[in-house]
Amino acid sequence: MSSTPSGADSHLAVPGFARTNSEISHRIKNQPGYTTPVFKGKEEQRALVQEEVAAKGFIPQELVANEVNWFYSNLGIDDTYFQNESREVICDHIIALFGAKILAYTQHDPSKLVIDLEKIDEKGNGATFIHTSPPGLTVTEGPGATCETRIDSLFLDKSTPSNAYRLETYRSAGSISVTASQQLRCYFINKCVFPNELQKDANGKTDIKSVSDKSFLEKATENTLEIYQQVMWSVEERYGPVIEVFEVEGSRERRLVIGYKMGGTSRFFSALSNLYHFYSLYSARKYVEQFSNGITIISLYLNPLPGTNAPPIEHSIFQVMKEASLLYCLPDNPFFLPKAPGTHAVQEATYACKLPLATI
Repeated sequence: MSSTPSGADSHLAVPGFARTNSEISHRIKNQPGYTTPVFKGKEEQRALVQEEVAAKGFIPQELVANEVNWFYSNLGIDDTYFQNESREVICDHIIALFGAKILAYTQHDPSKLVIDLEKIDEKGNGATFIHTSPPGLTVTEGPGATCETRIDSLFLDKSTPSNAYRLETYRSAGSISVTASQQLRCYFINKCVFPNELQKDANGKTDIKSVSDKSFLEKATENTLEIYQQVMWSVEERYGPVIEVFEVEGSRERRLVIGYKMGGTSRFFSALSNLYHFYSLYSARKYVEQFSNGITIISLYLNPLPGTNAPPIEHSIFQVMKEASLLYCLPDNPFFLPKAPGTHAVQEATYACKLPLATI
């Protein structure tokens, strides 16, 4: 096994943690864990969307091309969005973004530029959410404040092996406009399509490819499949969550992978965001993968928030690892709230939650 960050191996002694197969390397190459899809029809779609936006007449004709090009090229939105959404929806989103810019301008405050775009499939096949999101901070007001808790309640908490939803979310690479620094957080939820037959290997262990969603298999790299396979085997052997952290070579990024039995907790995804924000970390990408053998695996790509006096990520990531297991047991703890005055660390919140029982 290759070396790990200082203190990373000490989670072996933390109750609630399970070490996965010793062959897992906890230092990985600085490469995407998922392949980025390339939408070959993107340029053709862009031209048709531009025509449709112009035909609506809401955006002045001389500005249409620039607004469409900014949306397609400068925001850094993944091709997953353009491949999955219809021209009508993309057109509406471009107009909504332009309208939000106008509103912020009338208020003479670029910080008031708030984006709230969503589409929930009426047939239950998934949803798309896009909203403004400051890195490293849990939003307490506006559309982003309830987005992840809604995703938990509408899709993730309800997932079962026969009706499951996978999630991928990322922060856009570019800003909303030249004058506004806000970034967008995009969420894509899709109903899982599983193989028909579960397969075992020669040792009687579950073959991850036989229980994986079709889209996941198309995007996950071999290294990701290997890591998830080992985590899956450990989850099948225990009751609590399996938590692993991986150092990314040549960067400050850490990738946190958490596996557990489907339905074993609730509102866990949104609670994890509050947790790493507490330690001044932000996520570049997040994935929630469901498997037909009843296993859920969450992967978080975490980075230190620039310009803060937070402890080194080697220390903060260790705290996140420990406290994630507490959140798994008490995800709805009322004392652990989004980052705000009076916010409690998870250990404090857990202790506060037990106080009424201790005084009986």
